[in-house]
Amino acid sequence: MAGIANAQTNSVSPYSRFGFGDLYHGLNARYMGMGGASLASPDFLNINFGSPASYTNLKLTTFDVGFEATRINQMQESPAVNIDNSRSGMRNLSVGVPIMNWWGSAVSIQPYSFKGYQINSSRVLPSDSNVTITDQFNGQGGLNSVIWGNSFEVAKGLSLGVNMHYLFGSLRENNIVNFYDYTFLDTRSDRESQISGVFFNYGAQYQYLMPKDRFLSAALRFQNATSINSTDLSFDYTIDGNTARDTLVGGSSNEGSYTLPSELGFGLSYGKMNLENRQVSWAVNADFESYNGSEFKSSIGGNPLENGYRLELGGFMTPQMTFKSLERGTGFFNNTEYRIGGFYEKTPLNISGQDIYNYGITFGLGLPIRQRNMAPGEQKVSTINLGVVAGQRGSLANNLIREQYISFYLSVTFNDKWFIDYKYR
Repeated sequence: MAGIANAQTNSVSPYSRFGFGDLYHGLNARYMGMGGASLASPDFLNINFGSPASYTNLKLTTFDVGFEATRINQMQESPAVNIDNSRSGMRNLSVGVPIMNWWGSAVSIQPYSFKGYQINSSRVLPSDSNVTITDQFNGQGGLNSVIWGNSFEVAKGLSLGVNMHYLFGSLRENNIVNFYDYTFLDTRSDRESQISGVFFNYGAQYQYLMPKDRFLSAALRFQNATSINSTDLSFDYTIDGNTARDTLVGGSSNEGSYTLPSELGFGLSYGKMNLENRQVSWAVNADFESYNGSEFKSSIGGNPLENGYRLELGGFMTPQMTFKSLERGTGFFNNTEYRIGGFYEKTPLNISGQDIYNYGITFGLGLPIRQRNMAPGEQKVSTINLGVVAGQRGSLANNLIREQYISFYLSVTFNDKWFIDYKYR
């Protein structure tokens, strides 16, 4: 990606030029604090849309709202560029309900991808070396997803689940060829894809309980390649300064489609249950996920993707439930959940013969909110989840752009027991 990375539209990344843009991970602050490793993690109090078979774990009705704020430093060696960017916003609004002991369901609205970049590169006219040409590549937009997930315990310890995603939004790109010579007219092409469609991913999770309240859990997630509908708009014209002169291709509209690649994930989790509190005392999680980016297709063309993968490792512990000496402790920090993790990803991007990698470390806290004045039989749990991700994507090799970033995640989770049958004597 030779050229200059200027300030990003929507404060995203030049790497969002490819595919659907920067894909959002879809995980809340709790799981981000553990490196994203969550496929097999049994969780009674949090909604895990990354694992479609996990909703049967929910024991209380759960509401979750999440936010993200990210600071990115983007650097390039030749030409020398060093830019700071940022992005922030609300990232999910979710609710999960344990409908039956064997059936859990959840709904969420959250981002699916972000596109936003402005890239300039310079070259000379082949027939006249005195004429300099600047190519400007701009993009903006993004996709959102409404998710409805259901999972069912079909045998003791074994759950199967499915997520239905309704994807919608638009992706816009425009490219300008600027000659910086009044004997030539500059040209501009605008492209927009209005995308909507449904796709599914499927999951299985198995939990095996061992002596001393230990458990071992394994999970699978699969998503097949899916065609998503699009309406593609295009407009090409020459410009004089900022004024359109001659239309080359005028406002054509075509029905097309994008191919969403298949994915496969596998996860393991080992830890200790605290059945009395309906929580996990501590656990270590590991996930492997593959992404068949070579299956991606766009009706308006664009750069191809490659196959990628991601490794995630993380864990957590609550001191009061982990150490016997603290079992009777009621202190705030004894009841705080502490999280740590890391990840290593080969992204589906290959630019100038260079694979693009993304890796980092993560930290997190689960801060309990004390409940007061509860009626007999009421069960309420509220938690403020914090997650921090410090990572790097890209490289300075081959005139590429290196991004060093730190992301802060915040989610507030409310758990409540519905349909309490009060009895009086």
